[in-house]
Amino acid sequence: MKTLADIAREHSVTPQAVAKWRDKAIEEHGDLPYQPDGNRKLYDDNSVEKILQFKPEQTTAIPTETEIFTGNHRVTGQLANLPSTIDLGSMRNGTNLTVFNNDALVAVDQALDLADQMLEAIEDDTDFQLSQLNKTQRANNQLKRKVDKLRTRQQQYVIESRLIGLAQGKEATELQQTMQEIQNLGNPEG
Repeated sequence: MKTLADIAREHSVTPQAVAKWRDKAIEEHGDLPYQPDGNRKLYDDNSVEKILQFKPEQTTAIPTETEIFTGNHRVTGQLANLPSTIDLGSMRNGTNLTVFNNDALVAVDQALDLADQMLEAIEDDTDFQLSQLNKTQRANNQLKRKVDKLRTRQQQYVIESRLIGLAQGKEATELQQTMQEIQNLGNPEG
C-alpha cells in the first residue's frame, strides 16, 4: 500500500506529477480503489501499477549549465537544482502528526467489541436487577396483604372467641343446671 507521496519519492518526482498520472489512470480505468488512512489515501499494488502506466518515459535531462557564445554581454546561466525529496515536516513548523498503523487500529476494533460486550452486560444486569426488584415488590405486596388480612382476622377472632366463650359459658351453665334438674328429678328424696 502506497500513497502518492511514496510513489513520488520512489520515482524522484513531485506528488503533483504523480497526481496527474493518477488522474489519467482514473480516466483510463475508472476509479482506483484505495484505503483511507487519516487524510492520506493508500493505493494497492494493482492501482499503483495503473498509475505508473502514465509515467512519462525518461528523457535526457536538460543541462543546468548553459554556455552561450553570443557576445560579451551574456553570461552563463545556472538553474537551481530541484530537490529529489521534500520534507513536508519542515513546512509544518514543528507540528507533529500522530498516525496509527493498521495493527494499532485493530486494538480500537477490539476496544469497540469490548465496549459492546460491556454495554450488553450492563443491559442484561439491569434487566436482572429490575426483575429481582419486581419479584421482591410482588412478594412484599402479597405478604403485606396477607399480614393485613391476618391482623383483621385476628381482631375478628378475638371478638368471636369472646362471644363464643360467653355463649359457651351460658350453655355450659344451663347444661349443668339441666343436669342438676335431671338428677333432682331422679332422686325421689328431693
